[in-house]
Amino acid sequence: MLNILIVCNAGMSSGILARKMEDASNGEAKVRAVGVSEYQDKLENVDVILVGPQIRFQLNEIQANAGIPAITIDLSKYGIMDAEGILNDTFQFYEGAK
Repeated sequence: MLNILIVCNAGMSSGILARKMEDASNGEAKVRAVGVSEYQDKLENVDVILVGPQIRFQLNEIQANAGIPAITIDLSKYGIMDAEGILNDTFQFYEGAK
């Protein structure tokens, strides 16, 4: 099971996306969402970080601070809450980051 942490501005809309992604994963992923101000306290057992497009400028900082592979969520997929598409991107990225 892949443990995914979504980091966004406040964690609100990303919370909805996290639930949709977890449902779409058929048990293959655990997904949580948090605001950027609290992500450093939520890194235990996280395999990959997804950074919301609204804070994509913080991707390098988040990855450096966390020491965990991180990728920005595609803006078009985020906008329509394409949980399956974002999951596919995440699994592909994670396999390549190993």
